[in-house]
Amino acid sequence: MLLLLLFEQTSLDLHLESLFYDPAIADFPLRHHWFFAVVMHHGMKQLSIALLFPAAALCLLAMRGKFDWLPPRNALLALTGMLLIPFTTALLKQLSNRHCPWDVIDFGGYAPYIGLFATTAHDIAPGMCFPAGHAASGLAWIVWALALAHSMKAFSRVILAFSLAFGLAMGLARMAQGAHFLSHVLWSAWWAWALSLVLARLFRAKIVAAEPVVSDDARTEQTNPNGQCIRQSQ
Repeated sequence: MLLLLLFEQTSLDLHLESLFYDPAIADFPLRHHWFFAVVMHHGMKQLSIALLFPAAALCLLAMRGKFDWLPPRNALLALTGMLLIPFTTALLKQLSNRHCPWDVIDFGGYAPYIGLFATTAHDIAPGMCFPAGHAASGLAWIVWALALAHSMKAFSRVILAFSLAFGLAMGLARMAQGAHFLSHVLWSAWWAWALSLVLARLFRAKIVAAEPVVSDDARTEQTNPNGQCIRQSQ
């Protein structure tokens, strides 16, 4: 997998995070900056929670067959995905050994930077900082790209772009504060997409774009060599 090759075989995480670190003060200058702390962290988190309620209400209505463009199974997919993506990401964090950048020795911390499958020394507490939980709140909207793919293919692509931009912006902001490495954010995106696919299969949701409906009249129409439309007899 590309993510494994990109981050487990290189020092890309450390190189990128060093761009936000100032050795002169042994800290990340943007760690407590009001824009990142208030707007990008707390503000964006509250926004994602606020958007969840109307989206959940929409799903509940759709599960009762209220909307042709959102079949009940697809609504169940969207609702479950929005809840499970951030929840399972937070659960994975609790099981992780990986530390946040501000806790890593290279950036003034106490713990070594370790790989995805490595373990920490017995005298160092688990980092519980992987994958990126904050970004997962925005990336949870990825599930809507699948839920709408059947009936609104073009719009589902817009939703996919929005969710990636939303989640990555939240993740990059936390990177600037020293809270996450880039690999943490990208693995969260992978997890959101993978979990969405699993749920879609579990719920048997319609995630393949519907074929355009062709009428009987249209099927019997043919074009003659002169470009004129002729109709076959029924």
